Amino acid sequence: MKKPLKNIILALLSLMVLLFSCQKDSEILDSTISTNRTILVYLGVDNDFRAEAAQKINILINNWDKSFDGNLFVYADTGKEPVLLHIYYDQQRATADTIDFSTFENSANPTTLTEVLNKIKEYRPANSYGMVVLSHGTGWLPAEMSKPDIVLKSVILDTTTDDNYNYMELSDFADAIPYKLDFIVFDACFMASVEVCYELKDKAEYIVASPAEVLVPGFVYSSMMRHLLKKQPDLISVAEDFFQYYNNQSDFYRSATVSVIKTSQLDDLIPIFKQKTTSYFADETELNEIQTFGYGTQKIYFDLGNYLNKIAPENTSEIEQILNQCVIYKANTPYYYSAGTRSINPIQDFSGLSIYIQQEQYPKANQAYRKLRWSEGVGSSE
Repeated sequence: MKKPLKNIILALLSLMVLLFSCQKDSEILDSTISTNRTILVYLGVDNDFRAEAAQKINILINNWDKSFDGNLFVYADTGKEPVLLHIYYDQQRATADTIDFSTFENSANPTTLTEVLNKIKEYRPANSYGMVVLSHGTGWLPAEMSKPDIVLKSVILDTTTDDNYNYMELSDFADAIPYKLDFIVFDACFMASVEVCYELKDKAEYIVASPAEVLVPGFVYSSMMRHLLKKQPDLISVAEDFFQYYNNQSDFYRSATVSVIKTSQLDDLIPIFKQKTTSYFADETELNEIQTFGYGTQKIYFDLGNYLNKIAPENTSEIEQILNQCVIYKANTPYYYSAGTRSINPIQDFSGLSIYIQQEQYPKANQAYRKLRWSEGVGSSE
């Protein structure tokens, strides 16, 4: 997720005011406690998104309605002591209380994610659960890689006191989720890849994400809970609100790609890939013919549908049918913005999912790629 520089100090002061207004360790238990759904908004913003925490929390509180049938928690790590908030309607107004939990000052630590998810389930058990994740993201790409290969942020980026970084690998993120979720909304860049969604298919029924970069302010938090707390979560409306916001912008701000993926359908893609050479290495000419979604000057995120139609043109109808079952909603602006190159780039093909194509120039990425559940499923060679 890319953003212009903001006044971090003012944002932190706003967050401090908000937290001091909350009651500590609330034990308020009223007769309207919902068992419909419990949602966690996980703000891994101990990075250059610190200003987003106070803004997102205030938006969620200001738009919380007493008619909502569900429970909302927000975990926020801005570099100070992390907090876990319970947002609810108290008599005549929406409010937030802090919830006690073991303090882990690293939102990119899988133990932190597990503890927070277990805590909200203990505090407000429900029939279903969902999660929204805001942080930097690079999809499936592994952390701790350096030039001349790829500089990565992985799923969640957390700054340490000496200005180094902690990362959460995709596999660690998946393992950290202790129970099945109805959905995960990724307010982060590059998360709508077939590799990400397949890695998480046993942890989330649906994933809402973008295969390209997500510009600030990201998803529309003012309407999000109204959609997510319906009896059947309205994920398509969450995605539509996001798309419409950016499609109404001008210049490079008119940049958005978004998809709603039904993860249980992803296995239907496997047979098509198994018919082809999945250890395939593409040359530059071939790569230039396939739609990409940017990562600086590197070609990493390719459109899955466009790629499949190139390697299996005889299966075009089957590919379209399967993708329509996997991607139940997709939308894109005519162009996407790449902060790495500060350029807008045309979108000529958009299936709603990206895929990586192995390249000789990225040996570390190739090695990590072959360890993913997706690669194992399609039979990529070691």
